[in-house]
Amino acid sequence: MEAFADLPDALVQDLLAKALPVAEGVNGNLQALRKAKTSLRTEAEQRGWIQRKADLDVTREPSVVGIDGSYQVHRLTAVDLCAAASVAVEGTSKEAKRHWEKLHHRMWVESLEHSKNVTNTLRGLMISMELDLAAKAPHDLVLLDGSFIILLIYLNQGLNSVGEAPRILRDEFQRRWRDEGVLDRFVSLLASDRTVAVPKYSGRNELADLLTGKDLPETDGKTLATLILSPGEYTAPEPIYHFGGEDQEYHLPKGSCPAQTQKLINQHLADMRVIFFRPCDWVPAIRLELPKPIASSLTRLSMVLHGIERQFFSPAVVEPYPLFLADRMVKSLGAGVAVVEQAVAQHVAGDSPDGETTILFLQNYRTEGGRGG
Repeated sequence: MEAFADLPDALVQDLLAKALPVAEGVNGNLQALRKAKTSLRTEAEQRGWIQRKADLDVTREPSVVGIDGSYQVHRLTAVDLCAAASVAVEGTSKEAKRHWEKLHHRMWVESLEHSKNVTNTLRGLMISMELDLAAKAPHDLVLLDGSFIILLIYLNQGLNSVGEAPRILRDEFQRRWRDEGVLDRFVSLLASDRTVAVPKYSGRNELADLLTGKDLPETDGKTLATLILSPGEYTAPEPIYHFGGEDQEYHLPKGSCPAQTQKLINQHLADMRVIFFRPCDWVPAIRLELPKPIASSLTRLSMVLHGIERQFFSPAVVEPYPLFLADRMVKSLGAGVAVVEQAVAQHVAGDSPDGETTILFLQNYRTEGGRGG
């Protein structure tokens, strides 16, 4: 098989021999959860955790946009070819006004000297682009790929590494941070009445109390919610789950974030609420992180759930449609940068008196990328 073409035969045999034991372990865990489904759901109902979207007031269809970002580092022999991009895709609509006839995007690409601080700073730049699109989107509902805490962590890593990043990248990140008011935009996002974070994956389990004292496998909230929720149901808003030993507060560098603003950020995160929503029978429950103005208003919550439900129109769409499409788009950034890489090599080699050595300078020995795939 082509998938195993580069692996030694003995390794392939050992790998395949593990398939059945792993499958049996997975099956055992899922069987245990399925057997406990009725009791888990009953307990969740007794706690008032299971709610029905149908019980909320009917709301108008909101306009929806989804935002996702990606970055790429192509490490060539002599330089790093780096890119960051974010895209905003408008959702499907039957009644809501359409605001953007075509998708909006932000993009940056440059060649840089090798540096260990490229990735963190580039990722922070990517987040600033996502925040730019989110701030300027005129839609009723803005869906972000990933969690609010991840956005904060990436910004923090970018700010901590920017001082030692290559000059071109450092200047671009600092320019955006200053001129676009990235910090103010992030704080506003945490208190928004129209912005929701939709992480594809999270190990956090806001429903963990359902497992306390039971001989059941450890599992995350999304899996547990998929088990106990029926289509059209959601869980009551709960505070963001904190892992044991995890800080209750998060920090940006003091030089970039005044103490009062940092206090406000942590207050907004403490006020954040999480719900799990099962919009239809062909998708697992979705984890939604809601700022306080949404979580505390049944009207706003109804609009969020209605807007998200409208984005599932086919079993081929396994997350809200604009995020599904944005994800596919930003995953293609690597292929786009590879084309740039080839064009750069051809141009530089063609303009060089020593083409052979030049090609050696531009060999790609490792590609790194993240987000959106």
